[in-house]
Amino acid sequence: MLSIVGGGPGRLKWLTQEGVLALDRASTIWVEPETRNLVDERPDWAHKARERLLTLWPREDDWLQDEVAWIVPDTPSLYPPLHDWLSGLDPSLWSHIAIISGIPRAVSVLDQEGLFLPPWVMEIALADSQRRLVWREGQWEGEPIAPRVRWGSPKPLQGRVVMLLRQGERSLRAVRWLEEWGAQVITAAVSVLQDPVSWDAVDEAMRHLSRYDWIVFTSQEAVRRWFQRLRRQQVDVRTLRAKVAVVGPETAIQVREWGIIPDLMPEADYSQEGLIEAFRHIPVRGSAILLPGGQRNRTALAEALRGRGALVDTLVLYQNRPAPLTAAIVERIQRRALDAVIFTASSQVEYLFEQLGPEERAHLQAVPSFSIGPLTTRTLRHYGVTPVREADEPSIRILTELVREYLAI
Repeated sequence: MLSIVGGGPGRLKWLTQEGVLALDRASTIWVEPETRNLVDERPDWAHKARERLLTLWPREDDWLQDEVAWIVPDTPSLYPPLHDWLSGLDPSLWSHIAIISGIPRAVSVLDQEGLFLPPWVMEIALADSQRRLVWREGQWEGEPIAPRVRWGSPKPLQGRVVMLLRQGERSLRAVRWLEEWGAQVITAAVSVLQDPVSWDAVDEAMRHLSRYDWIVFTSQEAVRRWFQRLRRQQVDVRTLRAKVAVVGPETAIQVREWGIIPDLMPEADYSQEGLIEAFRHIPVRGSAILLPGGQRNRTALAEALRGRGALVDTLVLYQNRPAPLTAAIVERIQRRALDAVIFTASSQVEYLFEQLGPEERAHLQAVPSFSIGPLTTRTLRHYGVTPVREADEPSIRILTELVREYLAI
């Protein structure tokens, strides 16, 4: 069965319930470049997604034997390539196709802007008339329409387009905040977090937790993966005798959710340098310290602790790998159709700019950039970008508020 799903304005929250069910059932999901962001909001859909390019169409052999979904922009009746494809299809196959309507983007804009259309707009759909109202390039055009009624107060980021270079739970919170302020948010994950090649070293450390005096977490991802692995290995966290250090408040919150109160956190500089300073007055010579994190973690903290005589073990809990940009994202950069880009990691800067040509890089350098912290800022400057704002602590909430403050209309 092939379910052709109207993707509406391209965001998960606008998708109909029937569309969600079709995408959940599908073993393969075909996406148009305009609908890629919708799929990226759901990791369980993203791994099933295939991008349709030019003359590449869902294969009959696949959707006659399995559940396949195809997401088109807006709603199927407004997508011309779909009409052309269906017209060339054997009519005997139409019974294997389900059409699932979406919300036309132009209609959603009317609703969100709080605009009413005059009665004659409905009349011209039923009879020939010279009175026309047309949607072009983000706005309605035509004869002067009836007085508009706005039921919502203007939002500070109304009409702004913000690109966020990450996915996951934290990114969804940022998306929600920005959208509440009126922004259109484009999520473009330029990296993907994967499990380590082997868990052997991690599992070995967990079997001998009693040997460690300190466990130090420098990211929320490390906290999440560490405690999830502990649970999977059936290790009771109550047996943990090591003290716990964290890099900042958000990481501390993550640790507390697992029933542990951190023993050490920097007072102001929420970075590895801040942790180095926090450890400065703690005797660590001969102490066994465990540093779980990613394969791209900086080594400054480990080197500083070893320099003071500590025995430091580093563990790779996840790998940060580049993910290819979609054609829609590259095209948006080329059109300069962005008002801001949010960078929440140094690796995002590298993974983004290394995929762009000289022209796209130049366009992106002109877009206001927002940085999560000093290391990310240094990497941005390496690529010729000076961020307009830098968060004073690595908090996605603070970063989105900086965007609101800078771009507010």
